Amino acid sequence: MTLLVAGLVLFFAVHLIPSVVPLRAALIARLGLKPYRGLFSLVALAGLVLVVWGFACAPFEPLYAPPAWGRQVAMVAVPVALVLFVAANMPTHIRAVLRHPMLLGVLLWATAHLLSNGDLRSVMLFGSFAGYAVFDLVSVEVRGKRPSTDKAPRLAMDGAAIVTGLVAAVLLTVFHATLFGVPAI
Repeated sequence: MTLLVAGLVLFFAVHLIPSVVPLRAALIARLGLKPYRGLFSLVALAGLVLVVWGFACAPFEPLYAPPAWGRQVAMVAVPVALVLFVAANMPTHIRAVLRHPMLLGVLLWATAHLLSNGDLRSVMLFGSFAGYAVFDLVSVEVRGKRPSTDKAPRLAMDGAAIVTGLVAAVLLTVFHATLFGVPAI
């Protein structure tokens, strides 16, 4: 469990830096933008590796019985979350309307998994991602941060985001047991 906690702390600590604007600015001034981004990515990746490794090593300790309908909700919510993940990185109408689809997708994905899993390691993993998503949604609104409007949204990009997200959802459903040790259905 220690590896999981260490990974979560490392992953979220680096992801909280952008919400502390003076700290981020000072780091960029000291390191430069590209080295800052590189270091950010390296630390986030190290945290993610520790999270995955820690989750795999952590014992299964039941905390609560998930509701019987939790898996059905996840089967709908996770594909929507994946579409939101993809749409966040493309000039889509989805991104223009929702403004922060990645964070909404993370919140939806994490909540769906909390409804499907009632063990301690899952609550730690998905609960922290849900908490972070809520924190960051509030933070970006307070800071007045808006997604880039460099490229105008295009309907074709919305279609591509939907198709890509749904294909990813099918693949994750089929290979969920192989990848994560638990069948999705």
